[in-house]
Amino acid sequence: MKRKLLVIVTLHLFAGHAHQIMAQANHQKTKSTSMETTTKKTGKQVVQEFFTAFGNGDLPGVINSFHDSCKIVGIREAERAGNSLYGTYDGKDGIKAFLSNLGATFDTKAFSVQRIAGEGDIAFAHGKFTHIVKSTGKSFSSDWALVCVIKDQKILEYHFYEDSQKFAEASR
Repeated sequence: MKRKLLVIVTLHLFAGHAHQIMAQANHQKTKSTSMETTTKKTGKQVVQEFFTAFGNGDLPGVINSFHDSCKIVGIREAERAGNSLYGTYDGKDGIKAFLSNLGATFDTKAFSVQRIAGEGDIAFAHGKFTHIVKSTGKSFSSDWALVCVIKDQKILEYHFYEDSQKFAEASR
């Protein structure tokens, strides 16, 4: 009887200890998971995710990459005339207009991102592209560069540079 009682007490203590260990492990896992979800993305990661969404044709993902108060500058900061591609776009409606104008202006044949770099809330990217200008059917190839300012893990400022002289030539 003593032996049976000893076995029961031992099992009970073991079970209690095991339960405590499992509870601690679950707490650590929850704590670790919550820390992972609050880890701040770098500017470089935000821009990488933008290009991934863009490359996959994920329009909601592209739009979600931008801050609600974003400013998009295509080549030069200026008021745009009508559906002009170049100029300044503001907010989520601005990014939608920018993407719409890109699609209306170009048939993209090639687009490559050669490098993305960043420090803190600033990210830079560069690459090459070849578009067909829809209005003329002419090819337009250029190196490009992008500068982004990140806020709240979203693109707040987006400034895209390309060879605008080559675009003007391909548009004639």
